[in-house]
Amino acid sequence: LIYFLGAGILFFQYWTDKFLLLRSWQKAPMIGPETSQFSRTYFNTLALLLGTIASTYAYFGSPFTMLCNCAQNNKECILPATLEFTNVIVNNGTVLPTLQASNDNEGYYFCNQESYNRFPPLPKGQGPNKWMTGDQEQLSRLYGMTCVVLLLLYCVFIVGERVVSAALSLVKGVYEPSGYDQHKDFSSGMGRESFAYVPQLMEVPGFHFPLLICNIDDVDVRLIGWKDPNFDSETDPHRNYDIHNLIFDVPHKTLKRSRNKKAGRSSKPHQEKEDRPIYSVVKHYPPQWALVRENH
Repeated sequence: LIYFLGAGILFFQYWTDKFLLLRSWQKAPMIGPETSQFSRTYFNTLALLLGTIASTYAYFGSPFTMLCNCAQNNKECILPATLEFTNVIVNNGTVLPTLQASNDNEGYYFCNQESYNRFPPLPKGQGPNKWMTGDQEQLSRLYGMTCVVLLLLYCVFIVGERVVSAALSLVKGVYEPSGYDQHKDFSSGMGRESFAYVPQLMEVPGFHFPLLICNIDDVDVRLIGWKDPNFDSETDPHRNYDIHNLIFDVPHKTLKRSRNKKAGRSSKPHQEKEDRPIYSVVKHYPPQWALVRENH
């Protein structure tokens, strides 16, 4: 039975991956490091700050027994004469037949350890009912002042820098380029790392490739970013995309050629009296050395 189960899992995984690969998955968008930089600068630092504040309040309310020592607060507490009790009802309604109390000769009374809602949590916030030990008060005081310092640093260096930068951007330029000059021309990386914005319809149902909605005769096809392996003409690469181009589906006076005809780069400047194209116009003006290399 385990073999049939494994075969079924592999069969389902194969067809699922095939469907996602051909119908759903696509090339990841080209994004920069802005998201990770924003997370490191604002989210991670804010998480550390809030975690420190939360732990400070947790230590401030420790040990969460809601009990204060009578002797520590100079209160007279009457201790019971016996240390054994019967039929004790606890808070959850459970009845204990017998309960043996500890014999430490110390009395305690109820005090609310969760009533403090100020910032920062300091030992003086206990009020007249103290439940902290001496060491806990000292460490809680140090903990609370640390929260104040961290909050000030966050407001000044994280939030303050953002506010100052936004204010300065209203009166002067604040953009600083990142990276360094790699001495690479745009035209030298076409087809590998240099691509252009070519108007096209993405994810059209029933089509494996995007549909172009512009005349690409005046651009290098390597700038498109994809190619159909079923059409791979090296003599006229523009014709490889004619089957995916919608401009040939609607006859128009501005069309320079028909589908599957030889393409040629337009050298005539645009005249204002000519009919305006009904589709987007995209052009690429490579340097002279790129044109020479392309012709060879």
